[in-house]
Amino acid sequence: MKRTFPFSRILTVLLAMAVVTSLIGLAAMQALAQSDDPASTAEPDATMEAPAAADATAASDVEWTVNDMTFQSNYPSGFEFTLDITSSAAPVARGRVVWTHATGTNSQRSQTAELDPETGELVADWVVQGGDAVPPWVGVTYTWQVTDEDGNAFETEPEYAEYEDTTREWLRVESEDVIVFTEGLPEEVGPLTVDAMAEQRETYRAAWGDLLPYKPRAILFGDQDAWLEWRLGLQNPRVIGTTNEHWGATVQIVYGGDIEDLTYGTVPHEVGHLYQGQFTIMTPGSWFIEGNATFFELHQQYDYEASIREMATAGQLPALLDGTGPGVSGNNARRGYDIGYTFWRWLVDNYGLDGHRELIQLLDKGISRNEALQTVTGLSLQEIESRWRVWLGASDTPPTLFPTPTMFFFPTVTPYGQ
Repeated sequence: MKRTFPFSRILTVLLAMAVVTSLIGLAAMQALAQSDDPASTAEPDATMEAPAAADATAASDVEWTVNDMTFQSNYPSGFEFTLDITSSAAPVARGRVVWTHATGTNSQRSQTAELDPETGELVADWVVQGGDAVPPWVGVTYTWQVTDEDGNAFETEPEYAEYEDTTREWLRVESEDVIVFTEGLPEEVGPLTVDAMAEQRETYRAAWGDLLPYKPRAILFGDQDAWLEWRLGLQNPRVIGTTNEHWGATVQIVYGGDIEDLTYGTVPHEVGHLYQGQFTIMTPGSWFIEGNATFFELHQQYDYEASIREMATAGQLPALLDGTGPGVSGNNARRGYDIGYTFWRWLVDNYGLDGHRELIQLLDKGISRNEALQTVTGLSLQEIESRWRVWLGASDTPPTLFPTPTMFFFPTVTPYGQ
């Protein structure tokens, strides 16, 4: 595949864009002076380097020709990119490839390429090291950034590939909501997962304000050897699933035969975690974050709410908003999930999915959990705690909640001359 890009045409477009950008910049400066409310600027990705700018003294008519571009999956040990490209001005000097597994996220990675002395191709080989493992079937959207010996720079158009596992028989089902890959599981797992995600689509949209900017993936294993193979450096037998927003995927191994719980319970729950990573800021490993993900399950292994109502009537509910709350690890981990779930259920029952979305948006601005809850409900922390407990059937008096103290720091005095 040959693609030729005249530099003169690109330069003309860039000059026009520069003029327009300057005019827009002047207008923006005027508006800023009037409002005194500057918009925040996102921090650049620390893993990214700006591509080298074209040398102003370079030839004014440079053509870049992409002769060939390939992606090779070497699952489970990594993948390789190659690029055969030429510049009409000078030999290619260096290049690197930049990729993301989930478009629309700030999760770019890069690999510096080497020039093959025999073929003249750029080769970038990414190899799994330590705990840097990636599951099969994640997407790979990548571009090449190249510079020739005269300093002329060029970036290719994005290309898409997948980190394939061709050593096993996988089934793939895709819809507008999800891409499902299954191995060693009943054939109906894929279609059932698609149905569950379709059923939950508008709930996600209403609760978060929009759908994910990428199509989430559910990569589901039914064989332990296959599961352990991709987890190079991560062979912890206690781990049976992981969800990662940088992959845009949840990866699970299923030991039991409860297919409905996997498709209508586990996957919607884990996709809830992907929404959390995309739209807000939550503290990992808390009843708050796990209860929220549980809220999106369409199948429950038992009646979560009923089990917590029994605790409430027995006077055994812990305090939630005092900064601790129930744990979500150890022998009683499930209890923390269930208690957190009932809190989110109470919130939505009383304030709707609009209340959920408003709370998420406040958290995303960096507002603390308790302050955001008070803003959404219009209640004090004591009132929130009390109403949740009464909703569950508790008759005991909720614990007294104290506001978070304001910390004062005195300036450090430095002796003169030091």
